[in-house]
Amino acid sequence: MLYRWIISLWLCLAATVAGAVTVRVAPLESLVKTVELSAPAQVVAEDHSVLSAQIGGLVESMPVRVGDHVSAGQLLVRLECSDYELALQQARASLDSLDARIVLARQQLERVKTLVKQRNVSVELRDQRQSELEQLTAERAGSVLSVEKAGLAVKRCSVNAPFDGIVTERPGSEGSLASSGTPLLRLLRDEALEVEAQVPMEQAGSLQQAAVLAFENNGRRYSLELRTVLPLVDSRTRTRRIRLGFSGEPALAGSSGRLLWQAPQPRLPAALVVRREGQLGLMLYRDGRAEFRPLPGALEGQAAAVDLAPDTLVIIEGQYAVNDGEPVQRQGTATAAAEE
Repeated sequence: MLYRWIISLWLCLAATVAGAVTVRVAPLESLVKTVELSAPAQVVAEDHSVLSAQIGGLVESMPVRVGDHVSAGQLLVRLECSDYELALQQARASLDSLDARIVLARQQLERVKTLVKQRNVSVELRDQRQSELEQLTAERAGSVLSVEKAGLAVKRCSVNAPFDGIVTERPGSEGSLASSGTPLLRLLRDEALEVEAQVPMEQAGSLQQAAVLAFENNGRRYSLELRTVLPLVDSRTRTRRIRLGFSGEPALAGSSGRLLWQAPQPRLPAALVVRREGQLGLMLYRDGRAEFRPLPGALEGQAAAVDLAPDTLVIIEGQYAVNDGEPVQRQGTATAAAEE
C-alpha cells in the first residue's frame, strides 16, 4: 500500500515538473546598476523685457542695435522732448509766481496783525489775510505736484536699460511716432538664465538627492545647481516643475535639451519589470516557484529601484510567461559577467 502511494506521488511530481516553465535566474546584486535619469528641459530667461514708450513722441534717436550688449542705465531710446520741457518750464514759472504771492501774503498778514493789536483794523481783516495765505499755500502744493509730473514726463523722454543685457529685438525706429505703450526694444538679461524641467512626481525626490546635475544640449553638458522644486503637481501630467541655475558657462537662452542626474541608489533594468494585475514588480525564484514582488513607485519602461537582499534570486528569462505561485524549473544561475 505504501509502495503504491509513493509511486502516485512521484507521478504527480513528474507531471508538475513536466508542465513547469523553464526559467533562468540571477542574484539581485549582479543585476542592479547605476542609472542616469533624464527629463526634457529648456533654458529660460527670467528677464526678457519689452521696453515701451511711457509717453507719446517722435523717436529722435536709437543708438543701439540688435545684438548689442548694454549696461544698466545706458541710454537706449531718446524721444523728442521739446513739448515736455516747455511744460516743465511753465510749471516751474507758476510755482515761482506762487512763491512770490505767498511772500507778499505773509507780509500783509504780519502788518494786519500789528494793526489789530493797535485796534486800527478789524479782526475780520486779519482772518481774511490768514485765509488768503492758506489758500496760496495749498495752491503751491498743487503746483509742486505739477512740476514733479512735468519733470517725470521729461525724464521719460529717455528710455534707459533697466539691467545689463543684450538687445534681442528693435521694433521701434528713428523718426517713427511712438505713443504710450509702443514697444521700442526687447532686452534679455543674459546673466539670469535658468533651466526649467518637468520631472515625474515619483522622480523628484531622487533629483533632490542627486550630487551631480547637468543640462545636455547638442552633445554638450552644462553643470547645474538645483534652485527649487515647486510645491505643485500638474494634475494632468503628474509632474513637478524644477528650476536649476548654471554653475558655470550657461547654454543659450531658449535651448532645449535634457536634464540629467544619477539615481541615488542602483536600479534594475526596465526589461526585468513585469506587470501583474495592474501592478509593476519583479518575478522572484522561491523554492521552485515564481513569486511576484510589487515595486511601489516603479514606472513603465524605466529602471526601477528595489529594496531587497543582494542574494535575492530574480527571474531574468521566462518572467513574462509565469504568474505568482506557479511552479518553475530553474535552468541555471546567471552571473553579471555572463549577462554582459
